[in-house]
Amino acid sequence: MVSLTRRFIEELLIILGLISLLLIFQPVEKTMYTIGWGIILFSTLAYVIFTLIPSQTTSAKNLVKNYFKTLLIVLIVVLGFLLISIMLTPYLV
Repeated sequence: MVSLTRRFIEELLIILGLISLLLIFQPVEKTMYTIGWGIILFSTLAYVIFTLIPSQTTSAKNLVKNYFKTLLIVLIVVLGFLLISIMLTPYLV
């Protein structure tokens, strides 16, 4: 059951990414372009985090717990790189 849920979530995130690409590459509306970037940011981050979770997870409760734990780790790493780059920018320019 968990593997079926896992596969469904992965496919949903891939479909969201493809829809967001369509929104980004459409030449008509700037609002749809902006929404597309937001969706692609969310779907890419969610897909990367979701694929980092081990596939041997036994229950849906553990899956959600591992997902948020991995999300927290990834966000800490990204914020760390962001803070380091902000602190180093005055010395590199």
